[in-house]
Amino acid sequence: MQLIERVLNDHLYLLIIMIITTIIISYSIKNRPTLLKSIVLAHIKKTDFKFVLNNTQDRIITILFWTSILLQALALCFVFEEKNISPTIVLIVFTTLVIIKRGLITISGVIFQKKKLSETYLASFIIMAIQIGWASAAFSLYRIIYHSSFNTNLFSNISTIFFTVIVFYILSRFIILLRTAKKEEVSFLHIIFYLCTLEILPLAIILVLINR
Repeated sequence: MQLIERVLNDHLYLLIIMIITTIIISYSIKNRPTLLKSIVLAHIKKTDFKFVLNNTQDRIITILFWTSILLQALALCFVFEEKNISPTIVLIVFTTLVIIKRGLITISGVIFQKKKLSETYLASFIIMAIQIGWASAAFSLYRIIYHSSFNTNLFSNISTIFFTVIVFYILSRFIILLRTAKKEEVSFLHIIFYLCTLEILPLAIILVLINR
């Protein structure tokens, strides 16, 4: 059996951030098992989605959302590290995109006079962010622990699989949102505006930067 020595490196502080984030998440859902279950099953069961929808202003939901955004940002920092892009830039750009997207979802509900649909979109976005954030934690953890000895090809394959799963997840979410919009008799213009500016564009920007 081959032993691998792990020396201290600059990425260990990221592990500390992940541990603190995990503790915050665990504390937040400690007494809210129903909320955890609803977040996990929200895009599968309507009752769970409705439960989250009715609690989007809950402090626990807010905490889970922003800690998950932090976990996603950490994962992106590792991806862009190979391209010599500053983690600070990644964090600022990603956080800015998230804030803009939340704002545009709310504004779109006012512009198109579809407040209920806007709230549904926002709840779906929050759920997606939390789920992807939790999934990205395992990705980041592997990169932190094996920073000095990880296999580049293996990491590349893991990255490809991870982002492929994310893309399919987002596409399935598109279908759910389109069905919801159809039931609400939303105009075709509204659907195109939402998909192009709030869903496709941010994802396209990230994928283009990754493939550069």
